[in-house]
Amino acid sequence: MSPKRKKRKTLFVIFAGPQQHGGPGTHYIATDGTVTSIKSHAAKFYIFSDAKEFPKRGNIPLDASTYIGQEDFTDFEIQMGS
Repeated sequence: MSPKRKKRKTLFVIFAGPQQHGGPGTHYIATDGTVTSIKSHAAKFYIFSDAKEFPKRGNIPLDASTYIGQEDFTDFEIQMGS
């Protein structure tokens, strides 16, 4: 019997800093608008338009170092950030 594979979901997040995509030093914008290095605390969006609207509400400027991208999350990481 093979080990059960963890399901991953690709969601939109707002990266805060150079593009690392989950590697060491990756920073995200959290749901409260602060910067976090904890992946599960990142504000996560299923729809691009929601990710695009979030920084407008929080007065977070998008630029070359603060940008919308995609990141893979396990179900556990998604639940931890809820």
